[in-house]
Amino acid sequence: MIWSLKAIFRLLDIFNDSILRHRIMRLIFLLFILCNSLNGQSISSISPKSITGGIGEVLTIKGSGFGNNRGNSFVSFFNENLTYYNNTEGGAINYISWTDSEIKLEMPGAFSNRIKLVINGNSTFSTDTLHVVANLGYRQLNPLIYDLLTDNNGLGGVTWFVHPVFWKNPEIKQAIIDVISEFRCKTGVNYTIQEMTKWSPLNFSAGLHIIGPDSNLSVVGFNEKLWSSCIYGSETFYFNKTQLLRISTKQDWYYGKGKVPNGKSKFRYVLYHEIGHSLGLGHVNEIGQSMFPSVNFLPSDNWSERDSITTAEKNAIVVYVGKSQTFNFRACGISPMKKIINCRDVETSLNSISHTQKISELVIYPNPCVSDEISIKPLTQTINSTGSISIYNSIGALVLKDEYNAGQIHTVQILFPNGYYFVKIDLNNICYSKIIQVQK
Repeated sequence: MIWSLKAIFRLLDIFNDSILRHRIMRLIFLLFILCNSLNGQSISSISPKSITGGIGEVLTIKGSGFGNNRGNSFVSFFNENLTYYNNTEGGAINYISWTDSEIKLEMPGAFSNRIKLVINGNSTFSTDTLHVVANLGYRQLNPLIYDLLTDNNGLGGVTWFVHPVFWKNPEIKQAIIDVISEFRCKTGVNYTIQEMTKWSPLNFSAGLHIIGPDSNLSVVGFNEKLWSSCIYGSETFYFNKTQLLRISTKQDWYYGKGKVPNGKSKFRYVLYHEIGHSLGLGHVNEIGQSMFPSVNFLPSDNWSERDSITTAEKNAIVVYVGKSQTFNFRACGISPMKKIINCRDVETSLNSISHTQKISELVIYPNPCVSDEISIKPLTQTINSTGSISIYNSIGALVLKDEYNAGQIHTVQILFPNGYYFVKIDLNNICYSKIIQVQK
């Protein structure tokens, strides 16, 4: 072919009709396949034809003329930029085996399309389409390294602070509860919600995971992440430090379930999409998946009656949550996300930890803290007991640890910045927890 694929995709940009674009692209690929049959290599089959990228699933490509060693040859996949992997991206894939008639590899994130095989500079396309039904995002492809979730709130998982505008609207609050329950019950992620009692702008300065409205957003919804890393010895651990889930106020939202009334956008569906991003999911171009980039325009109206995540999305998130719950890294106050007990316990994370917890019995004053100290009222029923007190900031980092005597007023010096903090007292195998706000 004289034209490069890049030039062809630029040409396709002038066509606004998605059906026409699809037909033109199909014709182009048929021409490519016809030309490439003269190169001496061919792809006879791919297995499986439906796959998830980024979780370690193995793709097998069979055919002939591949060469007995990979050398500079590589497999190329279609991606979100509507281009194919270049030699650097294709070379970074984890190739399990490569023979003249068969290639096995660990499937990376990609968009659904035909597979492109580049052998000594010559390109061959598969006849069959590879359907990528879900993608789990990663920081590094080979080996796969992710930005994991941690015990961010010091209570077992991640607390999403819901903006009062959403929290005080019963329809919106119920929609958020239902969506979080869906993810908790199907994937085991330790996500909970709590009202943001003090107004805060939707930016990272608050140090909180926030779900809230955004009047300046140019898309229907957006998940913004602030990742961080901790180096201990030779190991670097990457994790999601803070996330903002912005929902546009420019839409005419429908907050209920099922079919969307004409002219409205489905709030729950957008929330599925953005929470999916918060759990590592990337976009796919498979119509019907929650991670399809369009969530309020056609063709999403064709499947927006669904009020659940898909099986492929669930399976990818389960892999991610499993890694977030089982990693061995311990430094910088980082610890794994804990498993949940009751998946419907959405409005507080305090029942999500594997040991007994008590909230109402722990009295801390003043709260909000407006000075340099707080006092903890004695726990009279355990007057002769001693334990430990730990305070975590909103990203789960330990900022204070001390001994605790249950029979006396305990005074704690608050020498850290304004924000939300989690006070935890461990006493006789019971955990007493309370959230405090520092506002000097």
